Amino acid sequence: MRQNHIALAAAAVLLTGCVTGCSSAQQSSQAPISTTAESSVLSDSDRELIDRSLISLGNTSRIRAAMDRAKTGNVTIGFIGGSITEGMTAGGRDCYAAHTHQYFQTQFAKGKEVQYVNAGLSGTSSVLGLLRAQKELFQYAPDVIFIEFAVNDAQDAQHRIAYESLVKECLNQPQKPAVVLLFTVLKDGYSCQEQMAQIGAAYDLPMISVGDALNPAFQSGDMQWSEYSDDTSHPNKFGHQLMASMLSNYLDKAATQPPTEEKLPETPVFGDGYMGATLLDMSAVAVTGYGSFEPKSFSMLFDRGFAAKADGTAQPLCFTVTGKKLFLVYTAQNSVDWGIAGVYVNGRLASTITANSKNGWGGPAVELAYESDTPQELQVQISMLAEQESKQFQLLGVGVQ
Repeated sequence: MRQNHIALAAAAVLLTGCVTGCSSAQQSSQAPISTTAESSVLSDSDRELIDRSLISLGNTSRIRAAMDRAKTGNVTIGFIGGSITEGMTAGGRDCYAAHTHQYFQTQFAKGKEVQYVNAGLSGTSSVLGLLRAQKELFQYAPDVIFIEFAVNDAQDAQHRIAYESLVKECLNQPQKPAVVLLFTVLKDGYSCQEQMAQIGAAYDLPMISVGDALNPAFQSGDMQWSEYSDDTSHPNKFGHQLMASMLSNYLDKAATQPPTEEKLPETPVFGDGYMGATLLDMSAVAVTGYGSFEPKSFSMLFDRGFAAKADGTAQPLCFTVTGKKLFLVYTAQNSVDWGIAGVYVNGRLASTITANSKNGWGGPAVELAYESDTPQELQVQISMLAEQESKQFQLLGVGVQ
């Protein structure tokens, strides 16, 4: 599709002024700005593309309630997802989340302040998103939550359960936030939209699909992938504007619909067995021995992790936590210099974690390392396997349920 026409489509539903973005779990607010763009500048093909993105309006009671509260102020809009949500390639000021927050503030808050929380983190799936949600998102009590993990999740049971658990955790927050599902897509067509949309349909949630909007334009030759993205996954600045246009289109349509009765399913679609799982503050983890590991800070989020000394020894890192499921967050790297660690729980080998991954890039990955039917004290030992003692391994954090 001709980019100048698509830019008009973006301008018609986007604010084109300066937007201040936030890093993970930080809040900010900006004074509203005005726009004079009119929907009449849209061509039929532009409008068709944007409308295609809206799979479902879903139940409108929660989003309408958030819009009503916005008129009096004290509303928070939150986002959780991977690198696309974080704003990679576009930056925090020009990512779809920042644009959507600004649009919501201008259109529905009518001059009042709307708080903004962007809990996007590069390379992370809904498993880690679920673990991070309490600290990075829920503590700010968002009134609207956008979830974006379609190109980061795998098409397996663990990710289906984690995603549905995250959706239910969001819906169950005391302030009853509106929950909106956003499905992105890779250049090769990969997306977990199909499995996620089954969850969205069961919970009657609004769903927006970037693939449904763009793939027909790519297939017809009306638009090239390079107009949307400078690599194989991340939208460029224009791509983020286009995504924000899709979300703004949803908000505009939801605002015209009367609130509808909410009906949540009595049974989960794939499973909600990870609900309640959270990332521990590592100061609460009772370390009983460092072994061949040393304490290390990796980031603000993972500031009390551990790194293997890679010195040919394999003495275990020992700690105790309480729970029925144990999640371990570690660094994944596409390099043979990174090794395999064994995870022993209460004296028995529970799982192994391979830090050398073809999809690794130095970011955080997460594995469910152990599970039982009831909560119990877990005595955990992590040590490098035989012939892995000189390879690198980093434990970033521990999650429990």
